[in-house]
Amino acid sequence: MFDIDRWREIWSSISSNKLRTALSGLTIALALFVFITLYGLGNGLQNGFQKQFFKANSLNITLSGGTTSVPYNGYKQGRTIELDLNDFNFIEKSFPDQIKSVVSTIAKTDTIRNEVNSGSYSITGVYPQYENMINEEVISGRFINQKDIDNQVKSIVIGRLVAQDFFPNQIPLGKYLQVGNAMYQVVGVFKSNDGGDNAERALYTPFSTFKIIYATDKVSSIIVTPKDNLGLSEISDLAKTIEYNMRIRHNVAASDYSGLWVRNAAKDMEQTNQFFVILTVIVLVIGGGSLIAGIVSIGNIMIFSVKERTKEIGIRKALGATPFNVLSLILQEAILITIIFGILGIALASLVVENIGDSLEEYFIFNPGVEMKSLIVASVILFVSGTISGLIPALSAARIKPIDALRDE
Repeated sequence: MFDIDRWREIWSSISSNKLRTALSGLTIALALFVFITLYGLGNGLQNGFQKQFFKANSLNITLSGGTTSVPYNGYKQGRTIELDLNDFNFIEKSFPDQIKSVVSTIAKTDTIRNEVNSGSYSITGVYPQYENMINEEVISGRFINQKDIDNQVKSIVIGRLVAQDFFPNQIPLGKYLQVGNAMYQVVGVFKSNDGGDNAERALYTPFSTFKIIYATDKVSSIIVTPKDNLGLSEISDLAKTIEYNMRIRHNVAASDYSGLWVRNAAKDMEQTNQFFVILTVIVLVIGGGSLIAGIVSIGNIMIFSVKERTKEIGIRKALGATPFNVLSLILQEAILITIIFGILGIALASLVVENIGDSLEEYFIFNPGVEMKSLIVASVILFVSGTISGLIPALSAARIKPIDALRDE
């Protein structure tokens, strides 16, 4: 039951030692403030890293040919390995339960010109899905769409720096560029979120158009998007299986990494997650150490409080107070101090973390925050900490004998 007299007594004990209580309580508040702030910034760092290097649908498996570095299966080293549409069709048909989509690209370097400028640039024939696989953003117009693919349209999406090179102080949309011997209409302009000049001097055109113009079944890369329900380890297994089959199809040794290039974004993500696990452990160690210091500090306060109230406790027990009554009184006081200052630390940390927003994005910290479940865990830790900090002093108080207490000076 709620005993108003007991709470008044606890408050009287706390208020009679304001400075000591405040200093010890602030240790708890600081511990939780540090823990939640670091945890939130860690989440922000992970968000920033994923935003910078991993987009939605970007846990892709990318394959491209290379040049063999060792002889294998009767073939000499130095062979050029080129993937083709047969490889594309094999992958698409062989893993229907694990693959969400498969696209291929054709990359060429050709001369781009108009009446203002000319030069050698990289042009890639792509599918519409490719927009979700690159860290680039259309800032004007649109990307390649399915109508472009179906109708083999000569449309082109150009990088921001290409627009500056060929259409200075102009709006490039609707204008034309000559790529090799063919004229293409500009339908979009993009920028690179990585800030790389090379990326912004690239151009994209429909895969079907490029395939006909260059009359080829060879592809520069094949990009596989796994289904959404696959875990990182399952995606890595899928990548290994696809790589194994491609090496067999093109007679490339398993150890010949230059003969066939395979990039598994899930593997990169696994390594990133391992880094953040280590970061979380570091945060827990720092926060845990601060919290232990706070528990010790609150425990010392309660030990002094018990020592100062020895006679009072003795009188209580002489008048019939049970050891449990005394123990619960001291525990309640310790828990109250811990909860008051702990909530203060949690509230301030949450306020700081939630208001950072994207102000630290230049340091790869984006939209930091703390989930509700983490705050609940912090609250449980807070209650347990208060109990631990008051347990030893409370047990000591419960063992006080009335006759010894009354003799205490």
